[in-house]
Amino acid sequence: MHLDPATLQIFQAYVAQFERNVATSYIQSGKMWIDGDSHNRAFAAGKPVVEPRENTDIAGGSIHHFSGAIHVTGGTIADVRHIMQDYTNYPKYFKGDVARGTGTVEPDTTPADEHYTSHITLTQSTLAVTVTYDCVYDTHYRLLDPHHWTSQSASTSIREWQNPKDLSRGYYPEGDDHGFLWRTNTFWFIRENNGGIDVQLDSMSLSRPIPTGFAWFGSRRTRDAVDKMLRDMKAAVEALRQVG
Repeated sequence: MHLDPATLQIFQAYVAQFERNVATSYIQSGKMWIDGDSHNRAFAAGKPVVEPRENTDIAGGSIHHFSGAIHVTGGTIADVRHIMQDYTNYPKYFKGDVARGTGTVEPDTTPADEHYTSHITLTQSTLAVTVTYDCVYDTHYRLLDPHHWTSQSASTSIREWQNPKDLSRGYYPEGDDHGFLWRTNTFWFIRENNGGIDVQLDSMSLSRPIPTGFAWFGSRRTRDAVDKMLRDMKAAVEALRQVG
C-alpha cells in the first residue's frame, strides 16, 4: 500500500482541527470530556472509559480516533511526567507494545515546554500478521499551571521492518508497506483533582483504507490500544508511588 501526500494532508488537517477545538479548550478551561459523560461513575471508580470520535475512510486511507479517560487515586503530574520522559523503561511500562525506547532533549526546551525527540520500536498484531515499526516522535510536554499538564506527540517517521526476525532485510520504503500504521498523534491531558489525577488520552492514527467487512477491526484495534495505554499508565503511576 502507498501513502499519498494528499491523504497525509487530510489527516494532518483533522489533527489540526482537534488541536483548535479540544486541546486549546483544555488549555483555557481545564475541562475534560469526561466531566459531562454518563460513564462518570466508572471513571470515578478508577476504570478506563473509552469513546469513539472518528473511524472513517478518507481518500487513500482511514482515520481512527478514540478518546479515553481514567482517574488515578494518589497520582500526581510529576508521576506522569517521570513515566513519559523515562523512555528507556517504556518496554516495562507499556509491555507488549514497545520493544525499545530512547529520548533526546531538544535545544529549545524550557521548563514550561519540554521538547523531546524520541525513537520508539512498536510491535502490533494485526489480524494474522505481527508487524514491527521504528518510529520517531516529536513531543512537547507543557506545564500549564501547577495542576494542569499536557503532552502532545506527533510521529515524524514510521518505518516498518520487512522481517523483525531478520533485520538484515531492512525496512519497507516509508509509506509503501502494509499500511497498518502510517502516522499517529497522541495527546495526554492531566489535571490534579480529587486526591489524584484525571487522565485523558486522545489517540489518532492514519492507516490504509479498511477492506470491506473489516471496518470493525481498525476501530477495535485503536480502541483497545487507548484502553491499554490508560491501564498501563495507571499501573505505572501506582508502582512508582509504591517505590516512592
